[in-house]
Amino acid sequence: MRLTTRPATASDTAFAREVHHGAYRDVVVAQYGAWDDAAQDRFFENDWRDAKFDIILSDDMPCGYAAVEYRADDVHVRELVIHPKWQGQGIGTVFLTQVMESAGQKGLPVRLGTQHRNRALKLYQRLGFREIGRTETHVLLEWSPK
Repeated sequence: MRLTTRPATASDTAFAREVHHGAYRDVVVAQYGAWDDAAQDRFFENDWRDAKFDIILSDDMPCGYAAVEYRADDVHVRELVIHPKWQGQGIGTVFLTQVMESAGQKGLPVRLGTQHRNRALKLYQRLGFREIGRTETHVLLEWSPK
């Protein structure tokens, strides 16, 4: 698998919305009890409009999207969303490992948050992220370079 990214454009919005709905539906239902398409469309639009996203490509096929912010004190993985048909194939692992390597070269920790019921929490823990806090809805995690 060759994993690359490219900047997202307006033409990627429909694909990203599909990824959002597919990836988050089970998490939202498990954590909040119901899925509302209109509400999720609003959440997606607010996120998509307010950040710089990249499209994740596996062997040149779009399979998800991400927003990673390189800040003065850390690298923040704001979003990492893989389409359900691409989940479980190591894409999230490869992507995060690349982010961790880049952050490690700069001596910066990587921080992210995930909803309590998101199965990706196991991936983050397996990669060495440790819990640094909780909100009512999210687990806050950090990986530090050794």
